[in-house]
Amino acid sequence: MSRNQHFSSLLPDLTDRVADTLHSALDGLHFDFTAGGHVHNVTFGGDRGDVLGGSKGADLTWGLGGDDRIGGGAMDDVLHGGPGADLVSGNMGDDGAEGGDGDDTLYGGAGADTLLGGAGNDHLDEGDGHSTVDGGMGDDTLIGGGGPDAFMIGRMNGHDVIKDFTAGPGIFDHLAVMDGLQWTDLAFADTADGVQVTWDGGSVLLEGVSRSDLAQDDFMFGDAAELPPGLREPAGPADEAPTPSVEGPEIAGEPQAGAVFDVLADHLFNGRTLSFDIEGNAILRGTACADALTGSAESDTIFGLAGNDTILGLAGDDHLQSGGGNDTVTGDGGMDRLMGEAGDDRLSGGAESDELMGGDGDDYLDEGAAHGMLNGGMGDDTLVGGSGADAFMVGMDSGRDVVLDFEATGDAQGAFDHIAFMEGIQPSDVVVRDTAEGALVGWGMVGDGTFMGSILLEGVAKDDLRQSDFMFAEAPGFVEGIGDFGSWYIFPESGGPIA
Repeated sequence: MSRNQHFSSLLPDLTDRVADTLHSALDGLHFDFTAGGHVHNVTFGGDRGDVLGGSKGADLTWGLGGDDRIGGGAMDDVLHGGPGADLVSGNMGDDGAEGGDGDDTLYGGAGADTLLGGAGNDHLDEGDGHSTVDGGMGDDTLIGGGGPDAFMIGRMNGHDVIKDFTAGPGIFDHLAVMDGLQWTDLAFADTADGVQVTWDGGSVLLEGVSRSDLAQDDFMFGDAAELPPGLREPAGPADEAPTPSVEGPEIAGEPQAGAVFDVLADHLFNGRTLSFDIEGNAILRGTACADALTGSAESDTIFGLAGNDTILGLAGDDHLQSGGGNDTVTGDGGMDRLMGEAGDDRLSGGAESDELMGGDGDDYLDEGAAHGMLNGGMGDDTLVGGSGADAFMVGMDSGRDVVLDFEATGDAQGAFDHIAFMEGIQPSDVVVRDTAEGALVGWGMVGDGTFMGSILLEGVAKDDLRQSDFMFAEAPGFVEGIGDFGSWYIFPESGGPIA
């Protein structure tokens, strides 16, 4: 079914004249709606190169075919390039940017972003913030910018270059080793440009870094905990490396021809579920009532809006956003991004690397398998990482969270599960106490000895914890009273034989 035929089936009561107007507009489609107190702008490009600019709301943009220029705004945006040599610039907010096939250029901007290059020789510049940088297949150039970054490497990642890797003790920048790669699969060689890490089928060059700079903290084996050998005890945390990161361009697009759909959506779908598909990208929008919304085997974008909704993504890399109410959101297969917003929500990831963001309320987040990120947001949240390495993100106003399965012992005495402190929390702000339930990690102590925020690691003792369990947003840091085993240097200082 063509795009125009699909919309004709949705709009049987329109006059032929209005329908013809809509059909002629669909080379570019835009509509918006309000959820969670702000506007969401949904935009599709056409088969040619489009200029799709950011807005004051939350942007969800697909460039589709052609060499597109796509921009985000100040909020949390999800931006897809598609086939072609695309330029994607996230700007502010916690953005997800994906290049797709082709030689793409991606900028994250300030915030906790996820940059996915896809197939092709891509240039990824994440900017400030704690983020995930994945070049995908092809020979990519990667820049983390300020703050800690996870650089994903796997068997099919090609031959990449990282321009600003912060190496050494204190978990900060790290190679997130995936696809079953183990320490024994990796080989290291100093070159004139930096240390080259190679494996069967791929490599990554850490520019300006030598083998003797590398520490156990620099390697996170995302599928199962593994601790590289430690040879030299650290004197303290490393300094952050300088970065060539630059600010991405501001991209201002022309109003989309498909904006006629704004009027149609407001009048024809008010109070009714809206569902459509454009070239394998399924969009479902709920109502102010309690909706049950189920995705497809493709990459779905689902908005529950208000009401106590049940949302299921199924296969594919999905963006699932519940809205107000006490919602149940399940990603299932694929690399999913789940957002709870207001209410006491239950978010479940699935079998691959997922991002879970609870928002306001007392939420229950269960990431599932693989290397994920869990951010309960404001409220007293319950967090379950599942198997694989997970980042539990907390801020000054995160409330009093509980982690049910924080892995700190055994092989996980290096970079694996960890607490990722957002900006404003320094190592000197953090206090760790033993309690009957487990290790209580608190920050922002006030006069009566209580904390502004905390996270309880259930079943974990303070002595189980290592410096690699604590990641800070502004520079590598050590927490007072915590051991440094798992943060040791790996190679001899003078560069002797590989251990």
